[in-house]
Amino acid sequence: MAICQVRVCCLVDVAPEVGPQGKAHKRVSSSGKTSPKKQKHAKPVHRELLTVAEAEARKMRAVNPAQYYRQNLGQLGFGDPEHALVQTIKELMDNSLDACEAMGVLPEVTVELTATAKKYEVVTNKTKDGGVRAFPVFRLAVEDNGCGVLKGKVAKCFGSVLYGSKFFSFKQSRGQQGLGVHAAIIYAQLTSLEPAVITTKIESDPKAYRVVLKIDTERNSPVVVSSEEVDFPRSHGTRVELMIAGDYTQKVESFIKELSLANPHADLKFTVVAQAGQEPKELHFKRANEILPPPPKEIKPHLLSMEPGALLEMKSNDACCATAKQFLVRHFVRISDAKAEDLLKAAGLSPTSSPKEIDVEALLKAAREGDLMRPPLDVLSPIGEDALRQSIRRIYSDAEFICTASREPWSYRGVPFQIEVGAAYGGKSVIGDCERVKEGVFKSRVIRLANKCPLIYDSRDCLLYKVVKEINWKNYKLPQDEGNLPMAPIVIIISLVSTKVPYSVPGKFAVAYHEEIREQLRLALQSLGRLIQGYISHRQRQEHEQHRQSIFQIYAREIARDMSVLTGQDQELIYNRLMASVKTKKQKARAIRAHGSGTPSTQTPATDAIRSLAGDPAEIPVEIPVQKPKKQQFTLEEYLR
Repeated sequence: MAICQVRVCCLVDVAPEVGPQGKAHKRVSSSGKTSPKKQKHAKPVHRELLTVAEAEARKMRAVNPAQYYRQNLGQLGFGDPEHALVQTIKELMDNSLDACEAMGVLPEVTVELTATAKKYEVVTNKTKDGGVRAFPVFRLAVEDNGCGVLKGKVAKCFGSVLYGSKFFSFKQSRGQQGLGVHAAIIYAQLTSLEPAVITTKIESDPKAYRVVLKIDTERNSPVVVSSEEVDFPRSHGTRVELMIAGDYTQKVESFIKELSLANPHADLKFTVVAQAGQEPKELHFKRANEILPPPPKEIKPHLLSMEPGALLEMKSNDACCATAKQFLVRHFVRISDAKAEDLLKAAGLSPTSSPKEIDVEALLKAAREGDLMRPPLDVLSPIGEDALRQSIRRIYSDAEFICTASREPWSYRGVPFQIEVGAAYGGKSVIGDCERVKEGVFKSRVIRLANKCPLIYDSRDCLLYKVVKEINWKNYKLPQDEGNLPMAPIVIIISLVSTKVPYSVPGKFAVAYHEEIREQLRLALQSLGRLIQGYISHRQRQEHEQHRQSIFQIYAREIARDMSVLTGQDQELIYNRLMASVKTKKQKARAIRAHGSGTPSTQTPATDAIRSLAGDPAEIPVEIPVQKPKKQQFTLEEYLR
């Protein structure tokens, strides 16, 4: 069979067309002819025949991270003004809280959002007639009492994309890539043309250092407009000011509230002027307690968490280890000298061989098949059940019932993580946060937290949200449509903390699927469901008891009248004793339910009242039989007949 090879070619101009006076003429047409007037002045065009691959090769050049994310800000949550405003506040507050906890101080974070008269216009089809839509430009300032930034590092920290301390650290933190604040600054200078203003002070310096800068995305380097020393109202901390275009919605306040819920030890103040000229609105979420959570610990990576390519690059670039055994012990957690020798022997390698001789695939296979211990699980900093309960009570102060549950720390692919869950049931504040389906019917709400930071968008793509829908909430006395959330006034809070949260996208909107995380979350939600079921059952018993008492109260007056005739005692005195007996019975029943022991009396309130009126119960020969209450109800006329 004959094979035809097609060579696709293109013409490339080698020299430009320049006239005698140095002026460029029009390009030659596709037919190779020029206009008659200019034919005599045109120089012949030298063209070179190139393949498509060669033509494309001439266009190729390296792209730095700043250039890439400038054109792909949507991946980081800056795709439209609404998302961008929330994402900017999120990134700045993440940095503030991390800086406070790194210093070991209770966070005090202030957010000021003020709309200016300046507008940012975009072409959109969201308006009724399409066309141009104008968004206000906001002045955003976030100030904290964190550790601050060294004077010589300010420009690099805020003006160079992917420059920071978190990328190489295997430790739980809100920020993981050193990318978010840089994306916010790039978005700000693209939409408002204004630079960022950073004021920071460390505790040992007498004055703060203020830098006005932009990011040169072509070189991925800071462009410092000005810098000076200034006074600062705090002994240490950082203030970041940006001018950004945004669309203010309720999502902003929801984010601040959920962030406060996830950080009960933080004091958060939020002031907003949504439109120019309006009065400012203030929200102040005071801390629920003054106990700092245990600080997270930095650990070495676990061998099972390594990808083959990453391990290959790591061992190829290693320059501090003489042997493969030393390489494993120094760079990975849970590997002792004896364990390193066992792993290398199982992989067919010598412990004394060079790290560069390690067979990556054989080593990882030996680690998967061996009994390699899980990573240490005491390196995380969860919210804590008590603190989470206090935080939920602070946000939903009128909730009927609040409960929390948690699982022991676990690991996925060598990465430690822990799940905590909580719920607030009933009350006006809870109902206000739930979606109203129809009159008296509400759809529950799920609040997702990852490393103590809310996940606002893309809930349907998030593992934490999907597992809630997998639970059969009908088993816990909560109505539910199949494959949906519970149809009840309840807010479910899910918190995942980990040294490396498996986000599905760089913008950190949703958690990716991992079977270990799914299973631990399922068990935690089932524990939470049992607590909710216990409360609902208790409430139903109370309602039934109240119904029985209301029925008895209807006839108590008639019983008192008849007993007065039989005993000759005052009718009002008998009635009061009957009602007092009902109250005593209610207290006894409550005590029995609380302690889970004891045998309730088989006598009715009326029996107790008759005995107390007649004297010593032991001398009373009369016994009134106890009958189960009938389902039908009687009118007073029927009872008297």
